[in-house]
Order: sequence, then C-alpha cells, then structure tokens
Amino acid sequence: MKEEEKQTKKTVPMKGKNAMKKRWVYPAVYLSFAAVILTSVLWYQNDAKNTENNNTPESALEDDGTAVPVSLTKEVFQMPVADPEAIEVVKDFFSSDATAQEQEAALVFYNNIYYQNRGIDLATEDGKAFDVTAALSGNVVKVAKDPALGFVVEVEHDKGVVTHYSSLASVSVKQGDQVKQGAVLGQAGENAYDKDAKVHAHFEVRKDGEAVDPVMAWDQSVAQLASAVEDSRKEMKKAEEQKAAEEKKAAEEQKPAEEKKPAAPKADDKGGKDTKGTKDGKDGKDANGEQESSSQSAEDTDAPAESDETSADDSGANE
Repeated sequence: MKEEEKQTKKTVPMKGKNAMKKRWVYPAVYLSFAAVILTSVLWYQNDAKNTENNNTPESALEDDGTAVPVSLTKEVFQMPVADPEAIEVVKDFFSSDATAQEQEAALVFYNNIYYQNRGIDLATEDGKAFDVTAALSGNVVKVAKDPALGFVVEVEHDKGVVTHYSSLASVSVKQGDQVKQGAVLGQAGENAYDKDAKVHAHFEVRKDGEAVDPVMAWDQSVAQLASAVEDSRKEMKKAEEQKAAEEKKAAEEQKPAEEKKPAAPKADDKGGKDTKGTKDGKDGKDANGEQESSSQSAEDTDAPAESDETSADDSGANE
C-alpha cells in the first residue's frame, strides 16, 4: 500500500511549482500588480475631480471653495412670516398671463399713476402688525429707509437670487449680517406708496434684477428656481420670435398685388410725357396763332367796309 501511495504521488504533477520555474511568470505577476495600482490611482483622481466640479445642491462647497452647511443647500423658499396661517395675500404679482380682472387687482395707484405690483403684499385679517422673516438664508446686502416704501431690507442668495422686503415699520438687522431662514428682519407697517393696503409687508423675489412671481418660488430651492426662470425666459423669447415672424408674414401677404408687379421704366414715361407736352404745346401755340391771325384779317376786312359806308353817307349828305 505504501508503494502504491508513493507511485500515486509521483504521478500527480505540482503545477504551481512548475509554473513558478518558468521565466515569464514573475514579470507577468509584476505587470498585473502595476496595472491594479495604476487603475486605482486613475480612479481616485477622476473621483476627486468629479467632487470638485460638483455643482448640485447637495454639494457642501461653493464655487470659490468655501464650506457651506449642507442644510442651507437643501433649503426651499418659505413665506416670509412667522405664522403663515395667520397671513393672507392682499395683492398679487402682476402677471402678463393673468386675466384683465386679475391684472387690474394687481395695480398700485401712486401719484395719479398706476404701477404694476412686482411682488406680493401680505397682511393679517385684522390689520395688525406682524414679524417679517427671511424666506431663505442669505447675506443682508441692503437696509435703508425709503420715503415711499418705508424700511427696505434685501437679502442676497446664490445664483443671482435676491429677496426684497419693504413696507417695514422697523428693522432688526443691518447690512452685512448673515441671516438664517426664519430670522426676524423687521415688522410690517404702512407706507406712502400703497396707502390703501394699510399695515402690510411687501415681498419680492428677483433673479438677476428681474422680478419673479414669488408664488413660483414656494417650496423651491435656489437652484430649482433659477433653472425654472431660465426655462421661462427661453420659452418667452421663442414665443416672441415666432410672433414676430407671423406678423412679418401677415404684413407681406396684405400688400397690394400692384406693388408686387415690376414698375415701368421711368425713362419711357418721362419721354412720353415730354413728347406729349411738347406736341400739345406746339399745337396750342399754332392754334392760337391761327386764331389771332384770323381775327386780325377779319378786322382788316371790316375796316374798309366801314370807311366805304362812311364815304357813301358823306357823299349822300353832300348831295
């Protein structure tokens, strides 16, 4: 039995040992390890690059590399009041898509002129004052008292978005402050611009200086609002270009058919008119000349006859 086991062991080759004896094995192993290391390095570099270029709202870095709390990137617009249920919108944003009745209700009468409301006016049902809060976290870039609007506060956000608060009786912040969402900015009051609104707060949302309907900002992040505004601008531009093309086409179709015909050469018309005028002038002149000459002939003919009659009378008298 032992001899058989020895023979069996001799017949089973040791593949690992035989393979390691070959010259090409070690270089192949080294190359495999090098390939794995190189792949890992490249993967790490690409992952780091993608992290730096990540501009999604989930990113915790601003474009300049400064750290930003992740909670701020996930914020969405809220009503700029502490208790939204106690507040109502007393004047809407003036929209070109609204009905005539809605547009009329969104006008402000000031100094005998009607102005379009570029935001919304908020007030309580009983007309009492209330705290005005930041609709979104940001940097206070303006605090001023306007003679017509009352106290004005503006807060700057990302992507060219600014929130505007006016008709404030008092303010609780100063320029340069960093405010969090929900922080009290001031208290609602009256202003000279819209006296009919009584105690209220005027709220605006602006993108690149252009007023945006605040209603479209509710529950939207800054990135979502900016994207929606850009899409809306593209659609409006496309609609304006299409309308201009249709108006141009309609104007061309309304032109008289005579205008589309080629005009006759000016030289021929001028020549014809000159020729006709010259001919008519000559004929008229000749006709007048003939009439004058005939009149003169008639007078010459009558003159001797009168003299003859006179002579006959005279001769009769003499007789």
